[in-house]
Amino acid sequence: MTNPVASSFLRILGRGILALSLFGIGLSGSARLRAQAPNPTRPLPGLSDPEAQPTGPPVALADLIGEALERNPELIVLRQQAGAVRQRPAQARALDAPMAEAQVWQWPFNSVNPADTTMYMFMVTQDLPGRRKRQLRAAVAEQDVALADNDISIRTRDVVNAIKQAYASLFIARKATRIYLDSIELLRQIADVSQAKYSTGRISQQDVLKPVVELSRLHTDLIVFDERAKLASARINVLVNRPPETPIGPLLDPPLQAALPATADLQRQAIERQPELQRAHTEVARAEAELASVRSDYEPDFTVQGGYMFMPRMTDAWSARIGISWPKAPWSRGKIDARVAEQTIAVQAAKARVDARESAVRLGVQEAYVRARSAQNRADLLRTTILPQSQQTLEVSRVAYQTDRVDFQTLIDSERVLLEVNLDYFRALSDLAQALADLERAVGTDLPTAAVSTPPAKEGQ
Repeated sequence: MTNPVASSFLRILGRGILALSLFGIGLSGSARLRAQAPNPTRPLPGLSDPEAQPTGPPVALADLIGEALERNPELIVLRQQAGAVRQRPAQARALDAPMAEAQVWQWPFNSVNPADTTMYMFMVTQDLPGRRKRQLRAAVAEQDVALADNDISIRTRDVVNAIKQAYASLFIARKATRIYLDSIELLRQIADVSQAKYSTGRISQQDVLKPVVELSRLHTDLIVFDERAKLASARINVLVNRPPETPIGPLLDPPLQAALPATADLQRQAIERQPELQRAHTEVARAEAELASVRSDYEPDFTVQGGYMFMPRMTDAWSARIGISWPKAPWSRGKIDARVAEQTIAVQAAKARVDARESAVRLGVQEAYVRARSAQNRADLLRTTILPQSQQTLEVSRVAYQTDRVDFQTLIDSERVLLEVNLDYFRALSDLAQALADLERAVGTDLPTAAVSTPPAKEGQ
C-alpha cells in the first residue's frame, strides 16, 4: 500500500519542480531545491510503519489494564512471594520439634558386653515457650503477610498508572500523526491553488515553493511522533508481558473524568485507601506486635523431659525432669531491656513515617487534582472557542487568498495556527488522562469515569 504521506509529498514536490521548469527557473536553482528537499525517489523513513497506520482489532484501555494485572511479571513475582509469606504464621504457632535421647550409664572399661552396663536411659525432651509467646510471634508473622499484600496493592496501582500513562502517550502520538496527515492534504490543496495563480502571474515563484518547504517541516515532526508512538507501544507491551515490538491496534478514546470530585472528598479517600499509606500503618502494627513479642521475653520458658530407665541388675524405673528459664537474672536482663528499647524506638519511627506518608499523599492528591483541572479547562477552552475560531480563520484566509486579498504567508500562518491548536487540544486530553491516572494512584482507587468523545477536528472545515 502506498504511504499517503509519501504520495502527497511527491505530488506537491512534483508540482513545484514542474512550475519551476515551466516558468523559467534556472537549472542551478532547481538543483538547489532538489538537494535541500527530501529525495523523492526514496520512501519517507518510518512513516510506512504500523504505528502510522495501526491495524488489527481496536484496543480498549480497560482490556490492557486487565491483561497487565494478570500477566505483569512483577505482579506475578509479588503474588508468589506473598504466598510464601503466608506460611509464616503457622510456623510461629507450632512448637519446636521434641528431642529423643538414649544414654548408657556406667559401662565398665574392662568389658565389651553391654549387659555389664548399670543403666540404659531413653528420654524425650520438649521445650515449651512462655505464656502467649507463640501467639505474639504469630501476630508478627501475620503483619508480614499484610505487608506482602500491601506491596501487591502498591505495585498494582503503579502498573495501572503506567498503562494509563503509556496509553495516553500513544493516543496523542497517533492523533498528532493523523492531524499532520490532514495538514499535508491541506498543503496539497494550497499547492494546487498556488500553481494556478502562478500560471496567471498573480503570485511569485516563492509561493510555489513554500508548500514543499512546509511539507519537509511536517515530515520532520511526523518522525518525532512516530518515535513517541513506538516507545509508548513498547512500554505497554512490556507491562502486559508481550514482546516490545508487538503491534497494537487502533486505540479507543480513553475514558475521562467528566466532573472531578471535590478535593476534600479525594483527600478523605486517599487517607482511607492509599496503598502506600496503608502500608505505613501496617508497619506500625508490625512494630507494635514485635514490641509485644520482645516484651514477652521477660516471661520464662519451660523444658519438660520424661524417660524410661532400663537397669539390668535392678528394677526398671521412670524418670522425669522439668526446667524453667530465668530471663530476669541480673546478668541477662540487660539484653532484653536493650531489645525492648530498640523496638520502642522502631515503633515511634514507624508512626513518624505514617505522618510523613500522609503529608506526601495529600500533596500528591492536590498536585494531580490541579493538573487535571487545568488540563480539563484547557481542553474545554480549545474545543469550544479556540478551535472553531482557528478553523474559521483558515477558511476565511483560504477564500481571501483565492481572491488575492491576503498573501500566501497569511494563509500558511493560518494553517500552522490550526495545526497547533488541534495538537494542543489533544495534548490537553492526553495531559488530562495522565493527570487523572496520577490522581487515581494518589487516591488509591479508581475514580468514576465517562467516555468522552474526541473526534479530531479536520483542517479547513
